[in-house]
Amino acid sequence: MDGIERFFPAVQGLPQQVLVLRDQRQLNNLKEGPGNCGVDVPFHDVTVNNVPVNSYTDKNNVFFVAAKMQVPSGQAQFWRVANISADSILDLSLVYDNVPQTLNLIAIDGVPINSQDGTGGTGQSIAVNHFRLPPASRVEFVANMPGVGVQKATLMTANINTGVDGDCNPTRPLITLDVGADTEAKLASLPARPISETAGKRFAGLKQAPVVAQRNLYFSENANQTEFYMTVDGQVPHVFNPDQPPSITTTQGTVEQWSVENRSTENHVFHIHQIHFYVQGQNNFGKEPQAPGIVGQYLDTIEVPAWSGNAQDPYPSVSLLMDFRGEVVGDFVFHCHLLGHEDLGMMSIIRVLPASGKVAQASVSVAGEGVGHHKGH
Repeated sequence: MDGIERFFPAVQGLPQQVLVLRDQRQLNNLKEGPGNCGVDVPFHDVTVNNVPVNSYTDKNNVFFVAAKMQVPSGQAQFWRVANISADSILDLSLVYDNVPQTLNLIAIDGVPINSQDGTGGTGQSIAVNHFRLPPASRVEFVANMPGVGVQKATLMTANINTGVDGDCNPTRPLITLDVGADTEAKLASLPARPISETAGKRFAGLKQAPVVAQRNLYFSENANQTEFYMTVDGQVPHVFNPDQPPSITTTQGTVEQWSVENRSTENHVFHIHQIHFYVQGQNNFGKEPQAPGIVGQYLDTIEVPAWSGNAQDPYPSVSLLMDFRGEVVGDFVFHCHLLGHEDLGMMSIIRVLPASGKVAQASVSVAGEGVGHHKGH
């Protein structure tokens, strides 16, 4: 929010675009495509700042009507994008005349890029040409708007291979950028905010901190996809029940190393309330590309791709350092942030005991979670 200029002074005064992406039920009730659908009918249509990007079919061809936004030619802008969808995984790129453009990453999930190394300097952006944005993820980047010679400029999302049991998240345009001479007054820009005097480095030194515990967690499902599980290895898989005891108990002030595996044949999205984690690695992704720009950064949401289903193949996983050194104590949850999976049980409770050893009053935090559905259920 406030204070990003402290870590990236160059964004001070840049025109800002705040984009809120969410999904909605299909307008036309079309038949959904498969989990690796290319360009096909999506599980959900999407909206951009409440402008619908609806899907249509014409003689068995699928097409989409993108939102439109006017921008000044060649201007550097600071874009702040949130995916608040229930179920849609997005892979964003700015494409000008079929060429993906450079996105200079400034922050992910609210934490400035490369800002937590404890050296006291400013952050250094990461240049990528696309960014994977699962539900609940946020990204901030600087990009140059198209020049006057560009014929077609689009904010796109690429096809997501969500596995044989996954949803269709196809390649589709989200915004068509329109270059015009009178667009300065039409920008959804914000004034530069004052630098926060209290902005700090909450996660500084995490990757050097001693690890007190190593845990293996995994996503799994029953055979007919009516029950979904978020399980700590060694425990019995079960659907979420807020009356059950926590599956993990730890202590304030500690750091743990978690490996989160996907043992199902569709993608899942790991999310934890109250804290961030440091991404150490993306493992056993097979033919699926790793998400760019996130290793070595601090997130609260990360995608784990589908397992192939072949017993000879290892489970895809992510390696995370979990940071319990802050002020958060009590009970809260971690879960899959695909809402249909979460609603069918893919959630679990963690209890953080205060460093003093006294047991705090426990209350499970599930604020912000809603009721959704998933195909086939």
